[in-house]
Amino acid sequence: MTLLDSIRRLFGRADRALTEADYAAIDAVHQVEDRLDDATGGRFYDAVEKADEEAGELLDRLHLDPEPDSGDDAPGSGPAAAA
Repeated sequence: MTLLDSIRRLFGRADRALTEADYAAIDAVHQVEDRLDDATGGRFYDAVEKADEEAGELLDRLHLDPEPDSGDDAPGSGPAAAA
């Protein structure tokens, strides 16, 4: 096994761990949302839903790499091409 293969495996594990953390964060937000809704009898449903949407947007913004199908990683794009 070469050093490059070891590095690729390490990045693969890190990617899987980050994906699992994303899902865990989303699940935690939904659990809190459900518990808060139950505790308040739904009185603050709109505020809870807004917080849920903002948490989802925050998780989306935390991904610094472009989506694979977005075309942002195409040759000739990015900061170097703009300069």
